[in-house]
Amino acid sequence: MNLSENLKKIRKDNNLSQEDLAEKLGVSRQSVSKWESGLAYPEMDKVLQICKMFNLNIDELLNQNIKEVEKTKKSSININKYIDDFLNYVTKTVNMFSNMKFKDKIKCILEQIIIILLFIAIISIAGEIIFSILNKLLNFLPCNIHYSISNVLEGVYYLLACIFGIIIVLHIFKTRYLDYYVVVDSEDENADEETKVESKEKKEYIKRKEEKIIIRDPKHSSYRFINGLLKVLLFFIKLFVCFIGFWFCISLVCFVIMFVLSFLFIKTGLLFLGAIIGLMGCIIINLIILDILFCFIKNRKSKSLLLFILFICSLILIGVSIAFILMSSKDFRYINSYDENYIVRKEEKIKMNKNLVIYYPTYFVETKDKDVKVVYEYSPLCDTNLKIYNNEIMFEHNCNDKKIIDYYINTINDKVLIDPDYFKVTIYTNSENIKTIKNNNKYN
Repeated sequence: MNLSENLKKIRKDNNLSQEDLAEKLGVSRQSVSKWESGLAYPEMDKVLQICKMFNLNIDELLNQNIKEVEKTKKSSININKYIDDFLNYVTKTVNMFSNMKFKDKIKCILEQIIIILLFIAIISIAGEIIFSILNKLLNFLPCNIHYSISNVLEGVYYLLACIFGIIIVLHIFKTRYLDYYVVVDSEDENADEETKVESKEKKEYIKRKEEKIIIRDPKHSSYRFINGLLKVLLFFIKLFVCFIGFWFCISLVCFVIMFVLSFLFIKTGLLFLGAIIGLMGCIIINLIILDILFCFIKNRKSKSLLLFILFICSLILIGVSIAFILMSSKDFRYINSYDENYIVRKEEKIKMNKNLVIYYPTYFVETKDKDVKVVYEYSPLCDTNLKIYNNEIMFEHNCNDKKIIDYYINTINDKVLIDPDYFKVTIYTNSENIKTIKNNNKYN
């Protein structure tokens, strides 16, 4: 028999001491203590009283495990309860409106309209701000993916806002009106005296006012169908949190990859050390955010103190990282002009043509040559060659991904930063040719 365990659990779940339960049952505290320890069993009338008090049947109290019974009851909630609760809400609303004065009806309707319009305005403004920021953050994505993600997020946002708005409006209506108005039969009430109303939750004294009495719901209890809407809202919020968590998982993978690749720049000294420390801090922050999101989705309590300490440590690491990077930056050299060690220079001679055109920003140097000498300088990210097509001087760029990676690894390890867009074209020829080329550029 599970009476002793069940009785103890029932008492604790309802926040009752042995004295409180004994008082409700009209027995001594020692009797309750003996029942819970299994030294004695209550009489049948007390068993029936306990069952009635806690909404149980005798078999559940004496023979079954209360934990399993509660779990079964919770899992057996079906949609009929939500429908009945919704119909009860509608019935109360209709009864309230049918007994309200015309002036009060207008006031109630106008109040709900104002609340709805205010909520729509807030949601619209918030949506514009959120999606303008989000679009800037997603600019790095291809247009099709950017457009699709933006549309999905916008749809989810307005769906959540709609559900949340309905919950807010219904709850405000309930607390402002339904919880304050009840219809009272005039034959059952005394018009000159205050009536004492006793409820299971609380005793209140309320005063009759014509055909309706203003009362307050002591606990502002909510209807099941409102709770159902809240569950739907919570589901979509958790779905949105999962979406955010997905991007943080991707960023974590990227930080780990960057952490490993940073060992390629070990020759840079402080820069390498700063990068390593900074990436460690970023990885820790990323893990903290993922832990918070996971705990929210699984309804678990996160270890806030530990997470706070880790967050502070990661900020310290990032601060140290920035300091090291700034200290190392003074040793770096920035190149944005010709340097024989890091800039490639080529030259080619071409015959002058009266229709010769070049659209690149060009420097002209006057010489006595009748031919045209083109000198072009560029950073060696891509191999560049001069081509002439339909009397136009053009430059063809051939890029190789491996070459670009090697280039950056080598230059950064040499503590050199080169302007990747550096490209300079100089034409050497006589004054007449220079004038002809400039005119061709102008009119073409």
